[in-house]
Amino acid sequence: MATIQTVSVATIYSAAFILGTLLCKLLWNVFHNLVIYPHRSPLRNIPGPPPQSWFKGNLGQLFNSKGLKFHHDIVEGYGGVVKVYGFFGDEQLYISDPRVLQSIILKDQDAFEETQVFIETNKIIFGEGLVATTGAHHKRQRRLVNPIFSMTNLRKLVPVFYEIANKLADVLGKEAQSTENQGLGSESKAKSIDMSSWMSRVALESVGRTILGYSFDPLDTPSSNPYTAAIRELIPTLFKIALLRQFAPFLARLGPAWFRRKLVELTPNDTIQKVKNMSDVMYNAAKEILRRKKEEKSQLVDDDGSCGTTDKDLLNVLMRTNMSASHGEQLSEEEIIGQMTVMIFGAQDTTSSALSRILYMLSIRPDIQDMVRQEIKSALTTEKMDSDGNLDLDGLSGLPWLEAVIKETLRLYPPVPFVRRSATKTIAIPVSCPIESSNPNHPPMSTVTIPSGTTLFVGMAAANRSQAIWGNDAKEWKPERWLSGTEPAKMTDGLRLPGIYAGTLTFFGGERSCIGYKFAQIEMKIILSTLLTRFSFSATGDEIVWNLSQIISPSVRERETGVERQGLPLRVDLVRDS
Repeated sequence: MATIQTVSVATIYSAAFILGTLLCKLLWNVFHNLVIYPHRSPLRNIPGPPPQSWFKGNLGQLFNSKGLKFHHDIVEGYGGVVKVYGFFGDEQLYISDPRVLQSIILKDQDAFEETQVFIETNKIIFGEGLVATTGAHHKRQRRLVNPIFSMTNLRKLVPVFYEIANKLADVLGKEAQSTENQGLGSESKAKSIDMSSWMSRVALESVGRTILGYSFDPLDTPSSNPYTAAIRELIPTLFKIALLRQFAPFLARLGPAWFRRKLVELTPNDTIQKVKNMSDVMYNAAKEILRRKKEEKSQLVDDDGSCGTTDKDLLNVLMRTNMSASHGEQLSEEEIIGQMTVMIFGAQDTTSSALSRILYMLSIRPDIQDMVRQEIKSALTTEKMDSDGNLDLDGLSGLPWLEAVIKETLRLYPPVPFVRRSATKTIAIPVSCPIESSNPNHPPMSTVTIPSGTTLFVGMAAANRSQAIWGNDAKEWKPERWLSGTEPAKMTDGLRLPGIYAGTLTFFGGERSCIGYKFAQIEMKIILSTLLTRFSFSATGDEIVWNLSQIISPSVRERETGVERQGLPLRVDLVRDS
């Protein structure tokens, strides 16, 4: 009884403290945004949509599973610099102007940091990984992690990627073959398969085997690994509490870690408890895998006196690199666990989203699908192959149609359509196109002054669709634009988007760019080339809806009821050699 009373009192006091903190924040925002600031705000003349409500501004529209249209519409309607509203009238900016993006991502990147909401949320879920650190701490981690994704190391992973891709193809082949053997006519022999689920599974197995040296999913049985469910459901679950997460920086200051953990455990919210459980699954799995790796290395040393430096996966490379680093540069065990969870999560969810979209686009454009397939088959008879008869990296790089399909899909449909940044100092930035003032008496603005503390939405998808860069057909899916031999990612004055991949922002740019983008390209090419030589994919007639949950994912909407279920059903047919 005493324990129950103690917990109850602690809960009451902690709840009162939280409410008091939030109330103080609310009152300060009201006073600052409505009394002190609006008449002298540098953002007062920036155009943008009206707030949906005073309490949450436009956040309910921006963080909405059906919000992709809103994201596209505000750029279409208001331009490359748009004012949106956060909680209690907080003025924020939605940026897709190429010149401003150059400043944010490259030229003045030290003046724009990850938001505290992003950092604190990731620190709770993933630990001390790359997505949960800033400044010198982030740079130290990146110096150690970045080299493990060198082409030398990636080439060693190619046989593993092929092994997993061929295993998936065998499973899909059995499903497709079983339907044909049921006596169905040639016109209806294709089987409808949820390819989104399979892309999620194969992506997790690929990154698990190549990054951690651990098999999460054998692919030949129904998926039962709790890690698989945790990874797949994490982003949609987090998106459900997107507005609540905005208060993470304030809650992160509430005492030591054990106290914050207790507060989370006592919170009577099913979604929060689900996130906590998924975070625990990922952390415990990574910790156990790291423990086994250390045991393997120690056994190698004991048995033959060697250092156990065989690099069967990227975690081995990271551990070896970390051991050879100077004392002040080395990652702690908690930091290594953080890198493990971040790399697995980041490589799985975005890659499965991209693969799903590519297969969908090919299913509705069978003409392009046929060209890609013939290109791959031709290369298999003429290009250099490995000992197992698979195209090596040079052969994969020599497939212009496959390359074009991947680039164009990632340009038009990036798995992550936006990220957020916070200005650490007041800065004035010239714009590519003059900003039409919301005040008719105010002339167009050639610069935008961003006050310190302003939250920015970096519109990656919007910038990738810019007609100023890509032409009047920027919003069309046209892989052939990459086959002309000219670089399509330059404006007339030579200004480019500051991205690291194909002149797009899909993998971002600067010091916060995706360190595994080359890894993702190799993985996608191997999976796609393997599947397309054995299967054809066609649409089922279902209504496919692409939902925003930070990372884009597909679902099927029933036409009569409007009810949606997660997945991407496609008709999968065996390809017969002529």
